[in-house]
Amino acid sequence: MAFWRRDRKGKNPGSGTGGTGGSGRSGGISVNVVDPRRPGPADRPGLLLGDRQLPRITVSSFTDRLTAHARSQHPPGTGQVAVVMQHRSFAEDDGVIFMGFAGRPGIVVRMTPRLRADLYDLGEAIAADGGVLYLDAHEGFLRATLVLPAMTVDLDTGMLLREGNVQEFLAAAYATETVELHVQHTTHDRLLNYTCAAPGIRAVLDEGFDLYTQPPPADLRAALLAVNDRLNPAVRLPLRVTGNADLALACLVDV
Repeated sequence: MAFWRRDRKGKNPGSGTGGTGGSGRSGGISVNVVDPRRPGPADRPGLLLGDRQLPRITVSSFTDRLTAHARSQHPPGTGQVAVVMQHRSFAEDDGVIFMGFAGRPGIVVRMTPRLRADLYDLGEAIAADGGVLYLDAHEGFLRATLVLPAMTVDLDTGMLLREGNVQEFLAAAYATETVELHVQHTTHDRLLNYTCAAPGIRAVLDEGFDLYTQPPPADLRAALLAVNDRLNPAVRLPLRVTGNADLALACLVDV
């Protein structure tokens, strides 16, 4: 998974580890390749969006790994075992993680001072104005852009369909037309956790299906940089806050 940041004011907020800035386009760009929790291989059928099946999953999801771990800790025939986690367990510094663990479509963000000094005023702004998610289809990947109020940068992520976390997020968001926002910061313990209505997400995912389900690009970083100059208004999805999201994630594993 990769993400880059586009400064709305045309200033580069700074490169992260492995980042490159100054692409020559308008606005500063940082590119990071993110490997959350070093996912392992997988081989299972793709999930369904409505009546259409996504490509085969070859990169394990958080669900895959936690299920395997639970089964390794109990003898066969134990029955159902509860797995309980928090979203903060999956966060990456200055990273945007899309996940659908326990059937809950969540976007998990943990900022450092490089991206924003702190969370002051951000929670109030999100509660009042919500956010915006763009899901732009390209050949072999989705460009997901999270735009939050009171932020000078947008958070963009290249989503490859071979990844289990991506498919679980898309399947859960498609089924519910909701998205959860879980935002935190490295400088303090405050957690921003919201449930948001995301009407229109099914139509956007249906429209781009034939593009983003193609074979992935050989170089995701280059593919992202090639489309970094604008946001596509046709895939703009307002996220309207409807309440506070549960901080705990729980699922039952059959052992």
